[in-house]
Amino acid sequence: MLATESNFGDLLEPGFRKIFTDEYKAVPSMVDVVFNVVKSKKYNEKYSSVGGFGDFEDFTTSGTIAYDDLYQGYDITFTHTEWAKGFKIQRALWDDDLYNIMNRRPQAMGMAAARTKEKHGASIFNEAFTTAPSDLDAKPLCDDAHPSNAPGVSTQNNEGVTALSATAVEATRLLMADFRDDRGEKMLVQPDTLIIPRNLEETAWEIINTRGKVDVELNNRNFLEGKYKLVILDFLSDSNNWWMCDSRLMKMFLMWHNRIPLEFGQDKDFDTFIKKFSAYTRYSYGWTDWRWIYGQLVS
Repeated sequence: MLATESNFGDLLEPGFRKIFTDEYKAVPSMVDVVFNVVKSKKYNEKYSSVGGFGDFEDFTTSGTIAYDDLYQGYDITFTHTEWAKGFKIQRALWDDDLYNIMNRRPQAMGMAAARTKEKHGASIFNEAFTTAPSDLDAKPLCDDAHPSNAPGVSTQNNEGVTALSATAVEATRLLMADFRDDRGEKMLVQPDTLIIPRNLEETAWEIINTRGKVDVELNNRNFLEGKYKLVILDFLSDSNNWWMCDSRLMKMFLMWHNRIPLEFGQDKDFDTFIKKFSAYTRYSYGWTDWRWIYGQLVS
């Protein structure tokens, strides 16, 4: 009996770990698509932004280099959060598992781990119009009055209320082209990605893939054809809101820090003959600048 009880604990875990890991990896991750995913070796990660440079100056006339000053911008700190889940198995269930019920438990937990990660990634967009961090500029990611110290620019706007359409996509692109840095210079933003909920997929696909203009009788070529990549997030909470992004700047300013990769562990209680399994991970996520995105909060 003692040898059998030991096997109940020690031989069960490797198979469960594989089932858990395989299910976790089987779920396509949109976090890896939209975030700059990096490893972290510290308790938290701190970022300090700096301003831009002015234009280059005529060296031929002056004969000397004009040295510029960089101005301190906003600071932000990402503190990693712990996430965990577990399940238990009784000895009798292990002995009498006639229907492969136990294998479904690590499978379900692997799916839950992947789902939780994707929900956290989507929360950046779900809260884009409502949740303001205490640092940065104390505004939500998408807001109509981001403060600015640029000359002649009091505030900047990256929030609209227009439903998804070909006309709205082009209008949003032009608005993003006018994003300014701290000196009032254009950021040279190049929008190339639409982020949408699943039920806007057909509309978005027609806008960016139709050869002729969308929903018009004339056979004009569609200016938007092939200009944008499409990212569909299944955990967006609103079925109408959508976002336009510069993917290069998105990968620069939208951060995901993996402090502890997902771990699968085990323990057993000798008094109750109950086996315990757990999964644990630790990470943080957020943005360091808003100038990569324009959000449409559609009523």
